[in-house]
Amino acid sequence: MTSRQQPSIVISSSNGISRSNDSYMFKPISEAWDNSSSIPVQSLQAVVSRSMEENMESAPYGIETPIDEELNMETEDLFRDMVERQVDYVSPGDYNPTASYLPYRRYLVDWMSDVGEQCRLHTSTVHVSILYLDKIFRSNDIPRSQWQLLATGCISVAAKYEEAEEHCPPIPDLLQLTRLSQAGHTSLSFREGELEVLRHLGWRLRAIPPIHIIGYFLAKGTTFEDDTWQNRSLIEKIPKYVKKYADFFCNLTLQEYSFQEYLPSVLAAAILMASRVALQLQPRWRPELVRLTGYEEADITDVFTHVWSYYEEQFPGHGHRSISPRGVTSDMSHL
Repeated sequence: MTSRQQPSIVISSSNGISRSNDSYMFKPISEAWDNSSSIPVQSLQAVVSRSMEENMESAPYGIETPIDEELNMETEDLFRDMVERQVDYVSPGDYNPTASYLPYRRYLVDWMSDVGEQCRLHTSTVHVSILYLDKIFRSNDIPRSQWQLLATGCISVAAKYEEAEEHCPPIPDLLQLTRLSQAGHTSLSFREGELEVLRHLGWRLRAIPPIHIIGYFLAKGTTFEDDTWQNRSLIEKIPKYVKKYADFFCNLTLQEYSFQEYLPSVLAAAILMASRVALQLQPRWRPELVRLTGYEEADITDVFTHVWSYYEEQFPGHGHRSISPRGVTSDMSHL
């Protein structure tokens, strides 16, 4: 990093010419200073402009107490940490569309989701377990005879990292549920499978799926007082509908490996836009969401198009009309 060059001392004369280090030069207008402040005039104008934009922003709809006040902390710090750590598991540089397991990945994802549901794990825990699986399988040639063991190991490790201890499924129950016990596995051999997962992951277990980032967005507020819904004012249930659609799109994009070409924060922002579009909220993107997500609409348009195209492919005709989130979630179970 190069050090910043020290400014030369400028002495102004009454004729509008400045003298610097015994040489004369015209003072550039862009560097004119306000006599009453140490802030350059142009910088002062930028501050005033930003302040006006912030004052013109609409308040989040349906949020009575800001999440920062509820938790007594700056939640934006958590968001910045997630953005920094997201590349540990998903990044364009790690994207491997030729990985040998990909033709079977959809079956693995469905199977792991079913196990997670029967174990009553949070949806986000299942998403983390699948990121574990992808990281292991995309860079290692895992024999198919070990797929079920490692997939179950990913679920167990993710549960121990993400869930409260009392919610973690006991190993004997997992062995019975997944029928690994019928394949001859015991609690001891399963623990060896968990250790294999941990070694492949380098013991770095903080994975950031889009559903984690969406959770932050929703907690901060993703609908606003002056939004419109189907050209009408918002109703009380709209924030809940946005959450249902966001969860739906997170689950939908989890099934398709090609979405791992994008950073989770970018995909989360695109999913948020898709949720607003599905509900026919206007505008579909706004300055408050730029401030929240860090992305302009142009930054996520291509990713949104990918999400929406995949949605229309899986649910023909649904992309052209607003439908009940409950109906979409019901249809999702048949995928």
